[in-house]
Amino acid sequence: MVNSLQDNNGQMNPDSRLLQLPQSSRYAVTAAVYLALRTDDAYHMVGNIARDNGLSPSYLSKILQRLAHHDILDSRRGAKGGYRLRRPAAEITLSDVVSASRRADTDPMPCMVEARDCDCSSPCAMHDLVAQTEEAMLKKLNKTTLADFKHTRRSQERS
Repeated sequence: MVNSLQDNNGQMNPDSRLLQLPQSSRYAVTAAVYLALRTDDAYHMVGNIARDNGLSPSYLSKILQRLAHHDILDSRRGAKGGYRLRRPAAEITLSDVVSASRRADTDPMPCMVEARDCDCSSPCAMHDLVAQTEEAMLKKLNKTTLADFKHTRRSQERS
């Protein structure tokens, strides 16, 4: 029997959601990639970014403010205001975006296995595996820039 983490060939199912970024990080990455894919240098309004990506405008606004506070985005008020990338897409990693989008969280994370919080001082049976997986994901986020999505999109458009 194949579990939901694997496809019929025993490979990791890309639709599995064992480790998922928090909603704030997903919103931040979606918006940052959206802005990176724009060919202009214009400011884009929160409402347009939210509408084009199916996101909540009020929640997205809070996330974009965090990204601006961490020098990922420029913001401008007014009729021609909105957000745009502060630096070239090739200089902004997904790790930068995810880190900026998250609040400073020192609280333990809810455990995936047991009905309690889990951290290094009180690890569960899966703690080491999850920590290793998160470390591998962080390495990948550190190597992936917003410009990488431009290249991916171009190659998809050529196909």
